[in-house]
Amino acid sequence: MDLLAIAGWVFGALGVIGTLAAAVVKVKSNVDNATAEIWKGEAEAQKARADRLEVELGELSARVTRLEQERELLLSMATGQAAITEMRSAMNAHFEEVKSLLTSTP
Repeated sequence: MDLLAIAGWVFGALGVIGTLAAAVVKVKSNVDNATAEIWKGEAEAQKARADRLEVELGELSARVTRLEQERELLLSMATGQAAITEMRSAMNAHFEEVKSLLTSTP
C-alpha cells in the first residue's frame, strides 16, 4: 500500500466517523426537541390548572366573606332577640312592681 491509499483509507474512515457523529448529534437533537415539547405541554397544562385554581380560590374567598357577613348578621339578630327578651322580662317585672304599688295603696 502506498501513501495515497493509506491517506484514502484515513480520510474515508474520518468521513464515516464524521457522518456517524453527525447522525448521533441529529438523533440527540431530535430527542431533546421532543423532550422539550413534552415539558412545554406539561408546563402549559400546569399553568392552565393553576389559573383555574386561582379563579376557584377567588370564588371561595368571596363565598367565605359572604358567609362570614351572614354569620355576623345572624349573631347580631340572635343577640338582639336575646336582648329583646331580657328587656321584656325586665319591663314585665317592673310593671308588676308598679302595679302592686298602685293596688296596695289605700
